[in-house]
Amino acid sequence: MSIKFDVRWRIGSQPPQEFQPEFFALLQEIEASGSLLTAARTLGISYRHAWGLMREWSGRIGQPIADLQRGRGTKLTPLGVKLLWGQRRIIARLGPELESLASELNSEISGMVSARPQVLVRAFASHGLAIGILRDQLNARGDLHMQLQYRGSLDSLRLFRSGKCDIAGFHFPYGELGLRLASRYRHLLHPDKDALIHVVDREQGIITARGNPKGIGGISDLSGNGIVFVNREPGAGTRLILDALLQGNGILSGSIRGYDNEEFTHTAVAAMVASGAADAGFGIRAAAARLDLGFISLVRERYLFAVRRDALQSAAMTRMRGLLKGGEFRKAVASLPGYDASDSGAAVSHEELFD
Repeated sequence: MSIKFDVRWRIGSQPPQEFQPEFFALLQEIEASGSLLTAARTLGISYRHAWGLMREWSGRIGQPIADLQRGRGTKLTPLGVKLLWGQRRIIARLGPELESLASELNSEISGMVSARPQVLVRAFASHGLAIGILRDQLNARGDLHMQLQYRGSLDSLRLFRSGKCDIAGFHFPYGELGLRLASRYRHLLHPDKDALIHVVDREQGIITARGNPKGIGGISDLSGNGIVFVNREPGAGTRLILDALLQGNGILSGSIRGYDNEEFTHTAVAAMVASGAADAGFGIRAAAARLDLGFISLVRERYLFAVRRDALQSAAMTRMRGLLKGGEFRKAVASLPGYDASDSGAAVSHEELFD
């Protein structure tokens, strides 16, 4: 069993009219291709149906959503762009929370209706795209269920240390930057009791608008220059990395316009930049690529799981490590720009990570 939640839009009253599920997908494909016909073909719907959707909702809202010009393709109007931006921002903000709620409900209901006994693995983890892939692949097997809730890296490790979960997912940069941040993480892990498992490598950096119109070249360009920034929340591993980079370059956070503008996921940061509400943010390459945004790579990092050593040989952990090392997971991760699953499932020593 797999329960999922989504977000639906309604407009008007008596009764409110609900946007069809393919409406926003159609807007996205029009933006990407510049053609209503191509968008319809990509979605597997007829041109007539696609045209009907545009005409229907333009009429209900009272303004055109897309501009169809004979021989010149199709372009979203400012209203259409704003609707698509709103959908992206809502999904980016609420999506991880809906995933967490669905995961919790799935584990409770599956345990009641499954004919086979289920093993529940509770995970608090920093937001990332690979972790959702792993959860879905694990849960598809039926006898093992990962209950995943997103938290910042440090919060996940604190919850793990207090016994609130079986797995903590966190990310940690390579090189000198990692050495500078080691003290923030080391005290939350016990080398004799806690084992570390490599999940993926990934890239982080500055997410810019498409084409980088502000000419951002590096971390120092975020200060001044009229650039509006969007940040991650305090306690997020990405926020720690950004603050360390600022400190290393002698940049005061107060000099960055929008430093206190906070989002809770990489995709939400990218959505803010894509909408024009911010000129730049800090996050993973894959989030920028999803919205065809610019990206300046600054950090390569490990994403890891912390697990109890005495549970490392359990059936659940053995299954999870086998999946991490398997072709299905690595193939799915290969589709994420900036991700590398070459060492997925490998053990990582505390000395290797922190020293």
